[in-house]
Amino acid sequence: MNLSDINALVTGGSSGIGKATAQSITEAGGKVVIAARNKEKLKASAAEIGAIPIQCDVRKENEVIDLVEETTKQLDNYNVLINNAGYGTFSRLVNLSATDLESQLRTNTIGAMMVARETARYFIQQSYGNIINVSSSAGKKGFEGGTAYVASKFALSGMTECWRSELRPHNIRVMQINPSEVQTEFSENAGRGSRAFNETKLIAEDIGQTIVSMLALPDRGFITETSVWATNPK
Repeated sequence: MNLSDINALVTGGSSGIGKATAQSITEAGGKVVIAARNKEKLKASAAEIGAIPIQCDVRKENEVIDLVEETTKQLDNYNVLINNAGYGTFSRLVNLSATDLESQLRTNTIGAMMVARETARYFIQQSYGNIINVSSSAGKKGFEGGTAYVASKFALSGMTECWRSELRPHNIRVMQINPSEVQTEFSENAGRGSRAFNETKLIAEDIGQTIVSMLALPDRGFITETSVWATNPK
């Protein structure tokens, strides 16, 4: 698609990959609504990158419904969803509570489903749209301590395949991106503490640029899935 024609909703758009993706879109001439829970941080990020802020907690169905409805009002031709909202918690199986697992799934999986569901209804009506789910290398391979996060991302991958099958007849491209470690607030938010910047590892802008490149492919084709890894991290 022509990048200047992008009218996108980016969830988890106030920081990290979401914010970087929204900025890449606005810099390419597109328009963006960013959604997140923290109102003040959301407004500050929107002002910085030239986006429209809409507060939303994707765990809450009524807020998701309102989010997509308001997005269709704010954007003349809503045509791109970047399903990015998510977080990670990590612990060994023997220490993992059902509550922690349920909470992880509620945001990363069920939240993504609800935003995609409301969006797909709109995209089907106009017979066009693009959905990109931001998964993770953790959605391709498990690791020690990753039960909750890995489960949420494996589930997202499975849903992506289902949506792709259902929505292709409506000219809706459903794609997925799997970043390896990206230097954002993710680690700190996961309770692992902040880490010193490492110039050999990925940054959020790398993923934002990749997402825009996926959208840039002419509409007659699409990249179903791509993974992004640091070349030689140290």
